[in-house]
Amino acid sequence: MPLTSVSFRSTSDPAEARTWFGELVAAEPVRMSVIASVTDGLVADPARYANPRWWAGSDGSGRVVAAFMRTPPFPLHVAVATEPQAVALAEHLAAEGFTLPGVGGRRRPVEAFRDTWVRLTGGTARTMMQLGVFDLVVPPRVPFDVTGHYRHARQDELELVSTWAQDFADAVHETPRPAPRLDSHVAAGRVGFWVDGAEPVSMAYASASNGGVTRVSGVWTPPALRGRGYASGLVAALSRERMEAGERCMLFTDLSNPTSNKIYEAIGYRRIGDDLEVELG
Repeated sequence: MPLTSVSFRSTSDPAEARTWFGELVAAEPVRMSVIASVTDGLVADPARYANPRWWAGSDGSGRVVAAFMRTPPFPLHVAVATEPQAVALAEHLAAEGFTLPGVGGRRRPVEAFRDTWVRLTGGTARTMMQLGVFDLVVPPRVPFDVTGHYRHARQDELELVSTWAQDFADAVHETPRPAPRLDSHVAAGRVGFWVDGAEPVSMAYASASNGGVTRVSGVWTPPALRGRGYASGLVAALSRERMEAGERCMLFTDLSNPTSNKIYEAIGYRRIGDDLEVELG
């Protein structure tokens, strides 16, 4: 069988998808982080997204070698795939008359999917965001003093957590998107605040660990409180806490925002890859 040959199966059952992708999560925990955490979330709360779907690409032996996911209204997510496998899925979905608002994930496979999709459908494509993929393999540090301290968000602060999560989503996406619900993250002690005085001034959260990897997300400081190092102190403290719990930290950052990139690199994060998000029309 040619190396590029792949067959696809799809499911709308998160428990089935979790079974399909178990070996890939173990082998590629950073790349599978989004699919793994979202799938786990849907197993726990099936109403979280309407009409989710997963595609598994298998080689000639039946081994799952590629993973894709769509949770409307979000674009198709390319987690693990070669460029030929991404092309094959684009051909498969176009032949089925599938509609997509966009595609995101690993840069090279996303570019291959995009080009094939546009060619087959006659549609358009526009780059929405270029993302850096970072991980942390050293103890985090903040190279300057930051006033305040780190603590977990409390159950009685869920309204503030939800508001700031939506503020973050609105700030980073051109197209409005609902922020994830973080009730379970708060209950598990995975939402962190930086507090200066008596009030929270910055927030971030860590996904549940999959394959030993947690994803630090939703780093938000209200605009009037920026420039004081709060996000640096928060991300370093949250990352240290997760590392001490035996988890490997990763995060995505908008490459058009040099400030956030410098913050994470100063803490100790290193850039290990690039992602791309494309709008399809």
